[in-house]
Parts: sequence; structure tokens; C-alpha cells
Amino acid sequence: MGLPKAAEARLYYRAAKQRFADAQLLLNADRTTGAVYLAGYTVECFLKALLLASVAPRLRRKLLDEFRGSRAHNMEWLGTLYRQHGDTAIPLDVSRHLSRLAPWSTDLRYATGMLGRREADQFLKSVIAITNWAEGRM
Repeated sequence: MGLPKAAEARLYYRAAKQRFADAQLLLNADRTTGAVYLAGYTVECFLKALLLASVAPRLRRKLLDEFRGSRAHNMEWLGTLYRQHGDTAIPLDVSRHLSRLAPWSTDLRYATGMLGRREADQFLKSVIAITNWAEGRM
């Protein structure tokens, strides 16, 4: 466990760590919608960091270009990219957690009200499992 060697991967790794800390603070304050929103970014950033850390520099530049636009926030698409280019397979339990997060969207930024606490706790539980796996891969 440690910082990725590739500078581009380190940027996403550090962002993932910060978004997760922010999500935990919001969840502790019962701000469930904001917590889930930022926790989703945690996984997005970890997947991007893993991808960038595991590919050659030329492919890294290509992936960075692909990380633009709304598709770059899609967990399923990022998981597919990792399966194509990552250096190891995604374990089945992590794939299940990724599937649970598939409905996450940046549209949460416009959501009003609060998600149910149980729903938010389950989301964060999956984020933690994915985070633990991702950090073990760095």
C-alpha cells in the first residue's frame, strides 16, 4: 500500500482519499445524500488511479483523454476499462460491490432531501470494500 509511482495516478489517488474523508464527515453529520455523492467520487478516483498506475505511459495519456465527459463518471465503464487494461482481475466480491454502486451518478449533486441512512450506510460499506481492495493494489 502506498502512493502510485505515476504522477497522474497519484493525483486521482489523493483525490479519492480526500473525497472519502469528506464523505465520512458528511455521513457522521447525517448528510446522507452528500456523503453518497462524494463516496461515489471516491470509487471513481480509485478506479482511475488504478488504471493509470497499471498501464504504460502512452496508454496513460490516452486514458487521461478518455476521462473527460460524462462517461468518465460511469462506474461500469471504468470497471470495464480496468478489466481490459488492469494488471489483475477484479475479485468477485469487489465486482459485486461495484455492481451495487452502478446506479451512482453525478446527478446526485442536484438531489434534494436526504437518502435513507440504511441506504447510505450500505453504499459506504461497498465503497470501503472497494477502497480496501484498491489500496492493496497500489
